[in-house]
Amino acid sequence: MNKKIKKIITTFFFLFFTINTAHASLLWDIDYGINEYRKNNFKSARDYLLNYIKSNPNNEEGYYWLAKTYWGLKDDKSANENFKKAHELTIKEKNIEKLEFNYDSSSNLEDYFDMAAMYFETGNLKDAVFYADMMLKINPKSPSAYFIKAKIAQINGENDKAIEFINKAIIFNNKLIKTNLAKSLNVTKLPEMTLEMYEIFALEAYFSPDTTSAIRYCRKYLEINPSNSDMRNMLIDLYIKNNEFVLAQNLIDTALNENANNIQTLLLQARLYDLKQDERFENTVLNAFKINPNNAQTLLILGNYYLKKEDYLNAKKYFEILVNVNDSLYEGYFGYIYSLIETNETESAMNLIRKFISFNPSSSEGYYLLAKICEKQGNYKDSYDYLTQAIEHAPNAQYYLTRGIINYQLKDYKKSINDLKMANNLPKSEKITNLVGDYLIKNYLKINDLINAQIHLNKKVSLDKNRIMYKYNLYVLYKKQGNNASRLYRLI
Repeated sequence: MNKKIKKIITTFFFLFFTINTAHASLLWDIDYGINEYRKNNFKSARDYLLNYIKSNPNNEEGYYWLAKTYWGLKDDKSANENFKKAHELTIKEKNIEKLEFNYDSSSNLEDYFDMAAMYFETGNLKDAVFYADMMLKINPKSPSAYFIKAKIAQINGENDKAIEFINKAIIFNNKLIKTNLAKSLNVTKLPEMTLEMYEIFALEAYFSPDTTSAIRYCRKYLEINPSNSDMRNMLIDLYIKNNEFVLAQNLIDTALNENANNIQTLLLQARLYDLKQDERFENTVLNAFKINPNNAQTLLILGNYYLKKEDYLNAKKYFEILVNVNDSLYEGYFGYIYSLIETNETESAMNLIRKFISFNPSSSEGYYLLAKICEKQGNYKDSYDYLTQAIEHAPNAQYYLTRGIINYQLKDYKKSINDLKMANNLPKSEKITNLVGDYLIKNYLKINDLINAQIHLNKKVSLDKNRIMYKYNLYVLYKKQGNNASRLYRLI
């Protein structure tokens, strides 16, 4: 088995779960982009996912789905670039062994072929093999590289190796079975696929839009070697991507019965629970944390989970461990700084802002965090300015909502209404939807636009008529209308 390919399989899942696993990205939710892709709204998906990866630059899934949207838009060049980036992120983690495996440009592949052919023709077989191997580092499916290696092995009297290499060449290009080299080695039938070939095909199909082929090759591999947990985890992930949740769960059950402490399988189970809104999600991730309290994936999932629940003490706990485990993870620092702001540790948060911004100077999150610090300090003017800069970098419902609230605090109610309307026009969570509605009503009440206040109150009845903010705003509206508001006191 090719050791480099084996390493890729082994490390494939190390970075697999980032913010999207818990759907807890505070500012961008990858699910919106995925759903737009699945509805064939490729342009909308692309625009959203471009902002998502700005916020989550280490997230392999973001690049994967962005690549698929480009494929849907028939922009093959951009699709391939993003599939390549998704692949690179799976092998980039600083705490694991770096792989001697990378995809270079096709021109490099041609250059290596020319070098291999030149050395072969001049009888320098050692260097010819070297450049054939370089070709395989770029493309492990290169039939030309295997063909050259087969010819050299035959010249060296190593017929078994020659047959092995020509069979690999034929697998990737069936026409080579008609060559004189194949005939001289008595290779007259198409060879059977090997484990190594299934691995190569599965990986290539995974980093492409062809999920169906990736599933087929994973299954073929597991028919031969059913105990390979890494290939099994890849297949589980593919089932989840394809919304084949029953097949994913069956395979998870099999895997956990064999090894209940496989962290990657547990995180796949958590991913599935999250998609199904199953309350077992939290305990599953906590179980993974107990098995390995220094696993970066698990820490990021837990931090973001508690961040979204507004449990900032727990969020801070896991993000603090995470930035100590990996001191260069952009997403970890965002969660840590945000948690510090919400726990009123603004000085500590400010001390980390500069480092955070240095990771991604073109991103909008640094401005947003600075705005949050200023808001906590009651410095609404500077908060407004930072939010404006964040919006200029990447329009986002959370940014517009926060600036709308700042404008409300500054008593600029018309500007606040405009910001809240902008937030309404962008993808947003249910929580943001509720807050936008609350503040629209409050603004309209402030400027005595009772008709619009009533309209937005009516919209909120189906959403949250039992929320205290709804009842309070209804009370204020009744009072302004001159109606009997006293009957509402008992409800507030």
